[in-house]
Amino acid sequence: MKINDKSVTIIGAGMAGLAAAYDLHCAGRQVTVLEARDRVGGRVHTMRGFTNGLAAEGGGEFIDGQHTRMLAFAKEFKLSLGEVGSWQGQSDDWGAYEGKAGQSNDPNVWGFDLGNEFENIWAALAELAKQVPDPAHPESAPNAKELDKQSSADWINAQAAHPLARMAFADHIRSEYTCEPEHFSLLDLARNAAMYYSTPDFYKPTYRVIGGNDQIPRAIASLLPDVRLNAEVTSIINRPEGVSVTYKHGDSFRTISSAFAILAIPLTTARLIEFNSSLPSAHQRMLNEISYGAVTKVLIEYRRRFWKDKGWNGRLSTDQHIVQTWDATSHLEGERGILTAYTGGAPGAKLSALSDEERTKLAISVIEKIFPGSSDLIENTSTIAWMNEPFTRCSYMALAPGQVTEHWQTLFSPAGRLFFAGEHATMYQGFMEGAVESGQRAAKNIIENSQQGLIS
Repeated sequence: MKINDKSVTIIGAGMAGLAAAYDLHCAGRQVTVLEARDRVGGRVHTMRGFTNGLAAEGGGEFIDGQHTRMLAFAKEFKLSLGEVGSWQGQSDDWGAYEGKAGQSNDPNVWGFDLGNEFENIWAALAELAKQVPDPAHPESAPNAKELDKQSSADWINAQAAHPLARMAFADHIRSEYTCEPEHFSLLDLARNAAMYYSTPDFYKPTYRVIGGNDQIPRAIASLLPDVRLNAEVTSIINRPEGVSVTYKHGDSFRTISSAFAILAIPLTTARLIEFNSSLPSAHQRMLNEISYGAVTKVLIEYRRRFWKDKGWNGRLSTDQHIVQTWDATSHLEGERGILTAYTGGAPGAKLSALSDEERTKLAISVIEKIFPGSSDLIENTSTIAWMNEPFTRCSYMALAPGQVTEHWQTLFSPAGRLFFAGEHATMYQGFMEGAVESGQRAAKNIIENSQQGLIS
């Protein structure tokens, strides 16, 4: 049977898959999107069920002012944005370490200026950034192999800073990259530093979509003619003439053949798919080896934003069982508010092993210990452990030592007619913006390849 040369099958209806599908659909391609869940959005997952319609993000949360693709979608779908402080850090952030808690620049709390010690590490990070001239090609950096052999922990431990400052920066690694510093490549830390931390003015505002970030993927999906939910892909055969994808729907299995396909799901989930020996060896190694982080979120609704009474913005880094908190409703007016307890790395893996009830109780207890009486104000809670989500099984990509130089180029290379997209296949690692960029790039490559006859 002859395959329609304008047909594309997209596996995954997260931001990457939907962005690719949207561009391909607008370009006149016949697009089918297969999504294993009963909803679209993937790791963009707004959690509701709070009082008076309050919502908070269980997954992708922050849209930077430079995230032009996400901002364009919000504008196209007439969605309002609420401004949030910088996700990297704010001047009135608190720390809670070794039984002490307060603003990091308050010597009355710490006995020294923890904030200044912390800033010294950030200054060293800006110097590290200079070792990666082109963040889009870290594998081409002059010392790429040497940096990639080292872990971020090696670099942190070498900094001439107070041990508490080094501990706080390790928490930053657990929060931003959702892995332990020992398991995060120093080359990838340098690459990210070159993108975000090369200058001291990186504390720029970010945004959330008012009413929930999931309105963007839902709006995109509503414009696509063929999005199939509860369609779990089990097998892919990647041939020179086309790609055959078999998926399970209910109790039956169905196969769809198309000229091209885009794999837009985490590689953790892709490992469960049978590729029938049709992947090139480099792509198979990439799929098998790329490492990911672990993260949980506990969302706690308080009927009064007690943190404002304390002169605290809700952002806390801690050596307790949870790694970081922030105000999930900081972009909204109102007396009620939601704190997010965001736990990545080894603590995130430990919390993932708990039941939802145990995880929630633990997060509440940490905040209660620092702010006695706060638990009396709780109205509603919700939680998610992304490692436990069967069609995610991770937070997002966190490249381990050795993996940048080994796999970076492959992440961006198609395997014949099978293209890769997702936050892992972009320089904007871990962001909704990156997922969109990867999807749009895959769509563009398919359109250009078919127009130029590069793949026939």
